[in-house]
Amino acid sequence: MKPLYRRLASVALAGVASASFAATTSPCSGVDRRLTESQKRAYRPAIERHLNAQLAAGLGETISLTPADLFQQFRVGSWHIVYVNTTISDEAFLFYDGRPDRRQAYLADWAGAATFDEGPEIIAWLRKDLPALPHKLATCFAWHVTQAREQ
Repeated sequence: MKPLYRRLASVALAGVASASFAATTSPCSGVDRRLTESQKRAYRPAIERHLNAQLAAGLGETISLTPADLFQQFRVGSWHIVYVNTTISDEAFLFYDGRPDRRQAYLADWAGAATFDEGPEIIAWLRKDLPALPHKLATCFAWHVTQAREQ
């Protein structure tokens, strides 16, 4: 029989291996979530224009963004979801079928909170409103906003 400290070490290593496996098999594995400073600078003017045309105009507001207002990106293929501080409402996720700086507008937006069990409803909404959105990106987004908002 192994001494207790060796058994505990084996259990601890198994837990680390399980956690590592779980982390690599999250619904966002394979989704590019990087948003570089260069991308922030390139995307910012276009996203600001889009928000002013699609959100702020109806509220009688003007939005001015800095690169720091662009928090995160989720990308699969040509599709991008950019998480942004609108400065006038809740932070929003803006959905694009290409690079934001090469589009005339975002295709959809999502803001607010979601409960842990709303993932299937979010995926259904995305399938309905954005049928060309890659399934991997829809699944990652739904998981992120319901299960892993801080990741």
